[in-house]
Amino acid sequence: MMCMAAPMYAHLLGPQVKIYGPDDDPAAISREINAIHDSMLHDQFSAHRYAVLFKPGDYTAAGRLNVPYYMQIAGLGRTPYEVRLSNVHTPSPLRDDNGTCTFWRCAENFSVIGPESYDEPETFEWAVSQAAPLRRVYSERTLRTQQGNGWVSGGYAADCDFAAPAGSDHQQQWYYRNSVLNKGRGIFREEKYNYCFQGVELGPEVDMAGYTDNWDRGGNVTFIPTTPVVREKPFLFIDEDGRYKVFRPALRRDSKGLSYSRTSMGEGTAYDLIDDFLIVKPGMEAHEMNSALVSGRHLLFTPGMYVLDEPLHITRPGTIVLGLGLATLIPGEGNPDTAIRIADVDGVSVASLMFDAHYSSSSLICVGDSTTDVRHDADPTVLSDLFFRIGGFRSAPVHVDRTVVINSNDVIGDHFWIWRADHGVRGSVGWAVNTAPNGLVVNGDHVTMYGLFNEHFQQYQTLWNGEHGRTYFFQCESPYDAPDQAAYMSENGTRPGYAAYKVADHVDNHFATAFGIYDVLVREIRIENSVEVPEKDGITLRHICNNSLSSPPNRGFGFVVNGRQKSTYNTFRDNRTYIVDFTPAK
Repeated sequence: MMCMAAPMYAHLLGPQVKIYGPDDDPAAISREINAIHDSMLHDQFSAHRYAVLFKPGDYTAAGRLNVPYYMQIAGLGRTPYEVRLSNVHTPSPLRDDNGTCTFWRCAENFSVIGPESYDEPETFEWAVSQAAPLRRVYSERTLRTQQGNGWVSGGYAADCDFAAPAGSDHQQQWYYRNSVLNKGRGIFREEKYNYCFQGVELGPEVDMAGYTDNWDRGGNVTFIPTTPVVREKPFLFIDEDGRYKVFRPALRRDSKGLSYSRTSMGEGTAYDLIDDFLIVKPGMEAHEMNSALVSGRHLLFTPGMYVLDEPLHITRPGTIVLGLGLATLIPGEGNPDTAIRIADVDGVSVASLMFDAHYSSSSLICVGDSTTDVRHDADPTVLSDLFFRIGGFRSAPVHVDRTVVINSNDVIGDHFWIWRADHGVRGSVGWAVNTAPNGLVVNGDHVTMYGLFNEHFQQYQTLWNGEHGRTYFFQCESPYDAPDQAAYMSENGTRPGYAAYKVADHVDNHFATAFGIYDVLVREIRIENSVEVPEKDGITLRHICNNSLSSPPNRGFGFVVNGRQKSTYNTFRDNRTYIVDFTPAK
């Protein structure tokens, strides 16, 4: 390893964290990062994890940096403007520029400096699908979220400042939250299914007509002026005193635009890494982590895979659990409960972690042991950039009852990918191999989801039992692998298939908008409705679309919502159908 930051921090964070300073040789930086990329390009189910961190400074001489699976690339400045990179790309691991498997990587807290150009090599090319967030990034280069003419199925950007155009022609869907789009999408057409802009500020020259709700005119844009309540993800930075700290931004209400400025990192609280955190490295036992949590310390997971022989119990208000480099938590063979269990307390932050099912467990994360009447609206728990995987990694049967369970009230979910694997290493996937009925089950009240991706589960993929729930942007694909219609029937065997998004019959109030739900069925199977909700005045649905990625005959969704709007069943591929506004029957 080259000359890094203070040896104390390099030692504490371990060898899978690469820390660069502005005095390091830029050619050597480029060689090291791009060599990791080349070795990991096709390693979709690797056990390797990396965090690549840059101290404040100018690294533009290092040229283009390629980001592979399981790599976090991040600046250590107080704002993204303090770390200057030349360019970042995510080359596709599949043929024909196909980015549908460009998963599990992240970029945050740096600037991309270069010409504003549509010439593809000159663009900041973040051509990704699920589980690949952009956060707190400033870009002077055109952001292109597609490689070549390849198909992509992403993505998510929040708290980003795009000085140049940002978009692509063929992304299946994209969600921008609390960002600045100074030049909008530029010449990109964004011609596919579902694009949502929430709390976004637009530059003075942007044509506002392209950023208004247009589903009633056959369009695909949802524009939501503000974000009702959110706290941006915590992140690691170097403070003015030279010490490494974790910054947790303040809660914002009815917000739009960035949480920071050119001169300020924004409101929030900084926690000293050495004084306030247990730095977790591979091999550390769960009981040691739990002891640290009980004593009032936060957890920072360094890159690696962590098999937990008992759940991590978060019982103190305000606890932070933060991952670097796609750190991955796995309930162990002797732990049939969960990876993280959060008590019904205020203000917990869990962020930037993967969860993997290698064995069988009740869940992968559980917030609140049971439902209560206790509100946490003044200081909610926020779960950010959490990615869950059932199957795919290990050649053995796995089972999870309910992948993500939220029992507490007022919880905020900010970017999940909950994935029952549809492919993986040999022997790791199949209808009877990686079994999981539900991706997300919400029992608490006043729960809010932003950027929810949830796919391939065997019953209701999202099941919402709590009152006053809200979901802003939802992406879902049906399970590919149901063996026949008889194996895939809901309502005690009386209704074909399971809705991708189910709000329980007893619920009186729910809001949902900007949904893209897609059938991908190998066999002749009908799914009666893509969404099912109670027919009550307090239920509001807007902009719900289906599209068929199957081939006829006798496959697809019968209706979009509750028997309304004939959908994709027995139609050809790429048939988008939708409901603009759902009005409950009287």
